[in-house]
This record gives sequence, C-alpha cells and structure tokens, in this order.
Amino acid sequence: MNLGQIKAYYERFKRWQLSPTDYEFASDEVQHCLNCGHDFAGNYCPYCSQKAGEGQISWHSVRQSFMDIWGLGSHSLPRSVWHLLVRPGYLIGDYISGKRQVSFPPVKMLFFVAVIIVLLDYFLMPLLFGSAFDVYGGHMSSYDGFDNWNKTHFAWTYFGVAVLGILPTWVLFRHAPRHPHHTLPQGFFIQVFMCVLNLVLSFIILLPLMLMEFSIYFIVSWIILILYYVITYKQVFGYGIWGTLWRVLIVFGFIVYAIESLMSLLFGVLPSALEQSVLGSNKYLFASIQLGYGLVLLALGWLIDLVARKTSHKGKK
Repeated sequence: MNLGQIKAYYERFKRWQLSPTDYEFASDEVQHCLNCGHDFAGNYCPYCSQKAGEGQISWHSVRQSFMDIWGLGSHSLPRSVWHLLVRPGYLIGDYISGKRQVSFPPVKMLFFVAVIIVLLDYFLMPLLFGSAFDVYGGHMSSYDGFDNWNKTHFAWTYFGVAVLGILPTWVLFRHAPRHPHHTLPQGFFIQVFMCVLNLVLSFIILLPLMLMEFSIYFIVSWIILILYYVITYKQVFGYGIWGTLWRVLIVFGFIVYAIESLMSLLFGVLPSALEQSVLGSNKYLFASIQLGYGLVLLALGWLIDLVARKTSHKGKK
C-alpha cells in the first residue's frame, strides 16, 4: 500500500467518522399498521410509532426479543461502543445535538459495560492469567483505604471521576467553535460517554497487564486516557490540537485535586510527612486546600480562555 492509497483510505475514514449512518426511507406505498389499524406511508406509523413491516410473530421475533434484553438490537451496545472507540467525539457531538438514535442510551450503556467488565475482571481474567490475578497487580500504596474500596467499586470510581469533569468542561469549553454554550445537563451525558470510554479502554489496557510492572501499566494507561480525551474533546468542541490540549490538562488537573480532596474526607488520606509538618493532620484542612488548588487552576484556565477569545475576536476585525 503506497502513500496515496493510505491518504485515500484516511479520507474515506474521516468522511465515515463525520457521517457513518445512511438512513433508508420507505417508499410511498401505503401500509397497514397491525397495532392501531391505521394506514400510512413511511418507515413508522405516525399514530402509534410501530415500525413498518411488523407482521406475525416468528422465530426472528424471538431472537430479536432476547437480543434487545442485552442491547444487541437496533443501535446496539457493541455498535455504540465500537463507534465510541473509533469516532468518540463525533458520536458524543451527534447525541448532545439531538440525534438520540445514533447511540445506545448512554446511561444504560454505562450500566451494561460496567457489569460486563466486572464479570470479565473477576471471572475471566483469573482463568486466563491464574487464580492469583489481581486487577491492580497487587499494588498497594499510602492510599490503602481508597485502594481497597476501589478494588470492589472501580466502576463507581470511574463514574465519580466523570461527574467531577462536568464543571471544568463547562467552564473551559462553553465558547467552543462546535456546541457553544453547551449546558450542564449536556455535560452530564458527555461525561457518561467518557466514563464508558474509560472503562473500555482500561479493560483493553489490562490485557497485557501480566507482562508489565504496575508502574508501567499506570503510566501507559494515563497516557492513553489523556490522548483519548484530547481526541474526543477536539472532535466534540472543534478547537485545534493545542487549544484542546491545554484545556484538557486543566480539566484533568482540577479532577486530580478534587479527588485528593474527596479521598481525604472519605478515606482519611493525609498529605505527605513534609506537608503534615506544616498543615498538621487535619483532613478537613487538607481537603479544603486541595479543593482550593483545583478552583484556582480552573480560574486560571478561565482567564486564559477569556484572553484567547478576546485576542481571536480582535484578530477577526
């Protein structure tokens, strides 16, 4: 494959990322709805919304009913997860702009993905890598209380991190070229999608875990997650690569400080010995300071964004 073929393939892939779905429209032939008895033309009955062509119960109906239980029907769970991996920002952007049918419902998708990954982590992975397999590689740290809780509630940890990302994303990206003035409820769904993406990516990264030290796995996983965040936010909001990168890093910085604050309050995690000599062992004081650092960082990002927008506005005049 030469360079020209690679470029042509990439251009086709980009076009597919932007518009992967071609909707088929029914003919003008009049159809009779078996559900409500009305005659209509189109894909769906305008009176009761039943799909055109629904007829007598068959084995196909039985198969489809079982598939729908696990999200394997139309706009299926696997299809939505695949789109989230290869065109994450475009899928999220379509959904928050009103195209609800492009994806499996995101909150339901989060639930199913979390259940599937929990089952794989605690049943399949030990079978593949031995009964001594530990999702966290046996790693323990000064955050033992949090580590122990996270081992059995890691899906909730990912969801908590996602919730913490709503505010900084709204502050730093609300004047973006695409989806400007996005709302906090839209931000919630953005972060739910990101939570699903994080869970899937983390499981994929877990597969070669037995070949790595935990410290290497930790670094690699964070690099991949940050890269995916940059790609996703660039596709959703339309900033350039550098404009997206510094905003994403501030979002991550705020999340880290907020997590430190919560770990101090919920699990009694205290600062290092050097910091304790200055701050003492008051977890509330430490939590307040960490949260303050996060808010200062967010305020700094807001000021940089404000200056950047004013500079861009003057440059267009």
